[in-house]
Amino acid sequence: MTNTPLCVAIVGMGKWGQTLVNSVQGRSEKIRFVAGATRTPAKVTGFAARQGIEMLPDLDAVLARDDIQGVVLATPHSQHRAQIEAAAAAGKHVFCEKPLTLTADDAEAAFAAAERANVTLAIGHNRRFLPAYAKLSQLVREEIGELRQVIGNFSTGPWRYSAESWRIDPAESPAGGMTGLGIHTVDALIGLGLKPAEVTVANRRRAAHGLADTVTALIENTDGTLAIVTTVSGPGSFWRIEVFGSAGWAAMNGEHSVSFGRPGEPEQVWNFAFSDMERAELEAFADAITGSAPYPITAEQGLRGIRLFESICAAAADAPGGRASRAVLQG
Repeated sequence: MTNTPLCVAIVGMGKWGQTLVNSVQGRSEKIRFVAGATRTPAKVTGFAARQGIEMLPDLDAVLARDDIQGVVLATPHSQHRAQIEAAAAAGKHVFCEKPLTLTADDAEAAFAAAERANVTLAIGHNRRFLPAYAKLSQLVREEIGELRQVIGNFSTGPWRYSAESWRIDPAESPAGGMTGLGIHTVDALIGLGLKPAEVTVANRRRAAHGLADTVTALIENTDGTLAIVTTVSGPGSFWRIEVFGSAGWAAMNGEHSVSFGRPGEPEQVWNFAFSDMERAELEAFADAITGSAPYPITAEQGLRGIRLFESICAAAADAPGGRASRAVLQG
């Protein structure tokens, strides 16, 4: 363990890569960005200079630096497996933005590479780090009884990606909003202990950008619990998780409020102050590397989430504009 901040590099310095840097740079005693690489360096020269980040030509140059202990990936999803394998082979710890990969085979290979190299591989599911989610999890474990049904929705305003953005490439965003948004809800459900067995998906495309913008997945779990995950592009920012059990219910209303009810008792509500979830996840990454605490999203959970995500995407592809089912392979 050390009091010296972990030195890391950011690879992929678009909007979200910059968000990650801004969350900790000059604010955290645990982690700092010292270098970066991106597809179009000219677009981020000013940002890098303001944040004290040395620009390097590519990932290989990042991995060659002995002073860099970890790599933060905010790159196209299809590149993650190869980048993780390269980083692990170079002895670098990896924080990778969601989705970790687009397929379970790639996720398994990524975790295997990290295990062989004895390095940390952390997935960037930021909402896991919200105090409200921790409270919801506690209520689910201790208060609501046997799980019966879980409903999660993560929606947003109209997508405004530029025409050249990789995020509107269907190959990088299968099932549309499920890749950019619904994956967070998928992980939230996995964090609550769900073990998916089969999924049925209905999806629609009504926007002009070519991606499915209204996607709903009905998930049957191995213990009989039913779950619904849905995402819509257009209505505005919305995050809600509702959990129903044999003895009560709990709901996460937005990112900072939780409510709880039981038959015959008044509803209880907890409101939490703003919490920087990106800073929290990056500091948790640093803690995992230094041995202070394990990263809270385990490899088993990460793989389970990608298996479900891949099954959702496959079912959506089977019936564009319609409905289809897929089994979720369990490891």
